[in-house]
Parts: sequence; structure tokens; C-alpha cells
Amino acid sequence: MKKLITISLFLSLFFTHTITAQNDLKIGQWRTHLPYRTGLSVTTSTDAVYWATGLSILKMSKADLSIERLDKLNSLNDVEAQLVRYNAASKTLFVGYKNNNIDLVRTDGGATLNIADIKNNVNILGDKTIYNVTFSGDTAFLACGFGISRLNMRRGEFLSTTFTKLKTYGVALFDGKIWAATEGGIYTVPNDAKLNFLDFKIWKKMDTADGFPAAYNSKAITVFDGKLYVDVNDTLKVLSQRGPLSIASENGFTIKYLTANGRNLLVGFACENCNGKAFLMDKTGVLKPLVGGCLARPTDGTEDAEGRVWLGDLFNGYRYLPRAADGQCTVVEFDSPYSRQSSAIAATDTSVWVTFDRLNGINSSESREGFASLKSSKWLNFNGFNPAFQAARDAICVAIHPKDGRVFVGTFSSGLFEIKDGKIQKLHNASNTDGVLSQGVADPSRQRITGLAFDSKNNLWLSNNASANALIVLKADGKWAKMAPIPSVSVHQIVVDGAGFKWLIVKGSQSGIIVFDEGKNIDISTDDRVRLIDNSNFPKELQNAAVTSIVTDLNGAVWVGTTNGVAVFECGGDPFRTACVGRLVVASLSNISEYLLREKIVNAIAIDGANRKWFGTNSGLFVTSADGREEIAKFNVENSPLPSNTITALAVRPNGEVFIGTDRGLMSYRSDATEGGVFNKSDNQIVAFPNPVRPDYQGVIAVKGFARDANIKITDSNGSLVFETKALGGQAIWDGKDFNGRRVSTGVYFVLATNTRNLDAAEAVVTKILVMGN
Repeated sequence: MKKLITISLFLSLFFTHTITAQNDLKIGQWRTHLPYRTGLSVTTSTDAVYWATGLSILKMSKADLSIERLDKLNSLNDVEAQLVRYNAASKTLFVGYKNNNIDLVRTDGGATLNIADIKNNVNILGDKTIYNVTFSGDTAFLACGFGISRLNMRRGEFLSTTFTKLKTYGVALFDGKIWAATEGGIYTVPNDAKLNFLDFKIWKKMDTADGFPAAYNSKAITVFDGKLYVDVNDTLKVLSQRGPLSIASENGFTIKYLTANGRNLLVGFACENCNGKAFLMDKTGVLKPLVGGCLARPTDGTEDAEGRVWLGDLFNGYRYLPRAADGQCTVVEFDSPYSRQSSAIAATDTSVWVTFDRLNGINSSESREGFASLKSSKWLNFNGFNPAFQAARDAICVAIHPKDGRVFVGTFSSGLFEIKDGKIQKLHNASNTDGVLSQGVADPSRQRITGLAFDSKNNLWLSNNASANALIVLKADGKWAKMAPIPSVSVHQIVVDGAGFKWLIVKGSQSGIIVFDEGKNIDISTDDRVRLIDNSNFPKELQNAAVTSIVTDLNGAVWVGTTNGVAVFECGGDPFRTACVGRLVVASLSNISEYLLREKIVNAIAIDGANRKWFGTNSGLFVTSADGREEIAKFNVENSPLPSNTITALAVRPNGEVFIGTDRGLMSYRSDATEGGVFNKSDNQIVAFPNPVRPDYQGVIAVKGFARDANIKITDSNGSLVFETKALGGQAIWDGKDFNGRRVSTGVYFVLATNTRNLDAAEAVVTKILVMGN
């Protein structure tokens, strides 16, 4: 129970955010690794530009182009930001989310106000999307799928709602009237408090009598230079006494946005499969095209008071024109992973590798998101826009060579990529592996690698899905070998246990696990052993479940995630015994005893340095004790910065940083356990942080460099014991208090440790900690 309290304390103390440098996280801190390549919406304040990135908000200083990232770690209450609009009257940034949640971010230092009224309103049926926002003073007019809502930006209170029963895409205030652009045309009503404009029946539709078509839609509307400009069936028109006059249209293009925040009217056009167009119109009525190189798939645009044009785009989505008249386009790119989703993660102390593509069930999704590495604070992406990767699709698994750092990425289409020093060295496929890596029997167009794992001899084992050679190996000497046929070719993730046995997930009609032993000679099949552990060898509660994930722990047990919880195989070093069957773990989760993660889909499992289990599910992230019986922590979107409860991939670095892949972005969290060795490190390699402990420090003190699970004692200078614990892997945690819960007094404290794997070893002082008082 003490561990649960500790991690909960870390969570509350360290909801902090690091923007640029990938410095070591403090215990309990989180970090986001979100993609910044899409600009769905853009707005400007006096001193900054804000882009909605589809997950979070990117803020750029106009003065020096410096960047601040707004997300759940600092300013926001949700993810998947779709719409941003700045209200100068209240100094507030309006943020609309995909789920129709709203944040009002105070740019003058005030706290963010969350408004979930539309999101949570069960009485609004159908489309609740917030398409656009128009301001009048500190009142916001929200154009929504159900109509128009008025919101007070200072108080965060809704004032009224007009239900139009039409998708409303924009609102404008013009000539003493409220105007609405809807899927059914343009409607207007006098902006008179005496009128009940909440009743949509009194609104007038602009129809043939007003010079409009009998049937039309309008998706954009704005006021510029004292005139009303509207979209009518993707033609830009201006309202006049003679009716609507056509200004511009582009054959095959739709009007994406109309804005008039600066000196000009800005109109953006988009098309299905081509680059968009944008035009500026000054007060003389002259329409000028923006430079074509600044547009790909435009989403939004605005001009600020200084005449700079800021554009949102689906491709490399942060673009601007320092001077619109000059047509000089600047595309700004930011260091980040390419994709929001993760299928597999591999991590060392120096690098992290992530694959972004995911299968559609057990079939190809034809995805080209690729993979990426994080090293020395920089992301390096390989995807469909990288010439070396253009021929490949569906990168779904990754492994790092334990000795030389080479990286291998398996794809479901083209074979195996080998990367060294950040450069693709080779693509291993059927043509250059002596036929060992082969095409699918019923899918000759693909060479499907679904699992990768190194053994203790640095041989790389591969699941060659749907191939006659379903289990293959790239040996440490660089030669390829195929193993004897195994009971199923529908193989996926592969792991190697402490005894060297290979465990492969089987999916499809015959879900289960295959265990393989190549014997003494990897090149001779006569001593090979293989066993199919099908559903009949699973606990009866899991016999209808599909296997989804697998991992071996530090004690040699194999933990298997399924669509209905977890089973563990503890086979005493011989998984080929028929008596080796899976068992359920009775765990205490949320103070309720039940089978571990019963009725939850377990997508990923990771083991930290203390042999604790991290389970990624569709219901969040669960951390348990080494035996799985005790809940250490539970993280979800409600109690943590996680962007989603759907956890898709996990990996733990030796320093305790846990990388957490979700369907809405990648996060990392610094746990309190590190990888421990067989013996304690030498005295000068055991480090305490912070040291000295200053009077104003309120966190915990971490001491790392121990043997795994070493017994730790802390004494004062008189030799009196003040604290005792067990290392979590190779790291011990002390809260700076004695056994009575009181902060220790000023002085030098001695850390003594034994090696739990050598119980005869005497305790030894391994480091000292200086605690400073007031």
C-alpha cells in the first residue's frame, strides 16, 4: 500500500511540462511527445499565433518565433483541439475540441476555464460540432451542428441557443442583424433584444426574392470593409442592394474559409486531391493570389494587424507570409514524431524507437506513417515522405541490437529495415535473404514481419507471418536461417524468455501461443522442440479470449495479455511440459479482489526494473506489484495527462522512464524504479538526487545504482537508523522523513546497502546525503 501512496504523491507533485530539451525527468513527471505537423485552425493575438494541431495547441511568439506547446500538462483540459479563436475583449483563447468540449484559456495569466455543456448535453441529438466562432465584444457566437449558441467569454456562461435544425457553419453581425451560414442557405434576423431570435421560425432565409438560388448551401460568412461576404455553393459573393454579386470561384474547389481580421479579406479554397488556393482582396476590390508554394491542403488562414498572413494546413501545417504583398512563404517545422499512434516501442538509455503503423485486425492497413527515433533530444522520422521508406508500408514492430545499437524495423509489407546511426542500411526481403524471409503463401505481394526479438546470443528472431517459413532468424554472424515448420503460420509478437525459449502469439481462428526451442544447434532441426499452447491450456475464463500481448518478466515468468484480462505461465524452465498451463492472478484493484484486469483488453505489457507490471489496456494504464496482486497505480484521462485511455504500446528505459503509446499521441512518465544490476555499483557510481537536500525542497530523494532489490538502510551520523526500504530495481526512494513521519534534522546521512543476491555480504556505506535545514 505504501507504493500506491508514493506514486499518487508523485503524480500530484509533478504535473509539469518540458517543452524542448529531453532532459532527465524527475520521478513522477510526465512529458508529451505529440506530433506537430497539422494546423487545423489558426488565430492571432497581439503578440502570439495559435494553431490547433489536432491534438493540442501550438503557440508561437510573433517577436522571436519561439514556441510554447499547450496541452494537458499545462493549460488544457482535453485533447484533439480542432478550433482556436482569440477574443481580444476578454484576453481569452477559445479552444474547441473534437468531442465538443470547450476550454477558455486566459492569456493574461488566469486559470483555464473548462465548459463541457455541449459535450455533455444528452438532449442535443445529432451533430454537435462547433464549426466556427464569431465575437461581439466578450460575447462569442458559436456556429454549431445544431444551431447558434451565445457564450459570455469572461464568465464562461451560455446566454442562449437558437436551434436551427441545420448545420450552421458561420455567424456574422452586420447591418443590425445576425446572419447565419448554414447547410440550407443563409438566414438572418434583427439583432434586437425585444425579438425572440431563439425561435428560428422568425429568421428569414435569403432566397430567390433576394437574388439567391432556390437551393444552396453556405459554409463561410464574414464582414469586411462594411460589406457582408458569403459563400454560396462555393462561390464568393458580396451582398449589395442589387443582390449577391459574385466575386470569385474556382472550378473543382470548395471555399474552406473566409476571414477579415486584418487589412484584407482572406479566402481559402480547397480541393479533394490537389493543392489548395488562397486569395487576398483589399478595400479596392482587387483579388490577389497568395503564393502557391505556401499552400498544400489548406484548413484556415488569418491576417494580423501587421499584415502577416498565418495559414493552417494539413501538410506541414504551420505556414506564414511575413509580408503578404511580397508572397514570400515560410514553412515552419517543429521537432516531433510524425504520427499520433504507436504500435511498438523499443527503448535504451540513449534512444527510443517507435513504429506508427497498425494492422487492421490481422490485415494490412496500407499505412505509411512509418517509424521514428528519439535521440539526443531530436526526433528523426522515416515515413512515406522519406525517399528511403517510400516503398514500404505498415511498420509495426521494432528491436534494438543489445550490443551495437543497430535498429531493426519489421513491416507487414516489405520485409525488414536495418538502421545504423540514424540511416537505413538495408532492406532485408525475399530477394536478399536466400529465400528465408519469404512472402505470404496466400499473399505473395507482401513479406510480413509481425514480431522481432533478440536472444542472449544476439540472434534476431522474426515472426514471418503467413509464410511457409513462419519462424526465421537473422543470426549474429549475419546469416539467415529458417526453422522447422510450426503449428500455425498466423504468428505475431515474439519474445524470448530467460531460458532462451521463443514464445510467439498466434492470432486468427486458432488463437494461442507457440513455444519453440531450437536445441543446441540453431542450424540443425533434429533437436528442435515446438508446442502449441492453444485455448485449452488457458484458464477456462480465458478460453474464448484472443491473445493480444506477451512479455517475460525478470524472474522468467511469461505474462500474456488477452481480450479478457491476463494469464501468467510459470513453467519452471520447461514450458514443454503438458502440466505447464496458464493461471489467473487474483489482484486487488481499486480495493476489490478479482482476476487481474478481468474483461479488459490488454494491448501491451512492460516490465520495469523492480519487476513490476505495466499493463496498457483500452481502459487506461495499470501498474501492479511484481506478482500482479497489488495495484501500485492506475492512470487514465481523468487522473493524469494521458491523452487517451487506449494504450497501444509500452516500453521502459533502464532509467525508469516509461514510454506510453496511445491512439492520441505518445507520452512518457518517470517511474520510481530503475534497472538494477547483479551487484551494487561502486561507491562513486551510486548517486543521490538531490544532494544536498535544500530546505525548500518538497519532493523525494532518489538514490540509484544498487543491485536489484537491494536492502537499503539510512542512518544519521550517530549510526541511528532513520529509514529502511528495499530498492525498486536499482533505485531507492526516501521522502526525507524518519520512521515517525517527521522531516529529519540538518545533517549528513549515510546510505547503507546489501546485495539481496549475496545475503552473506556485509552492509556497506555506499553514499552520503546532506540534508540542510532552515
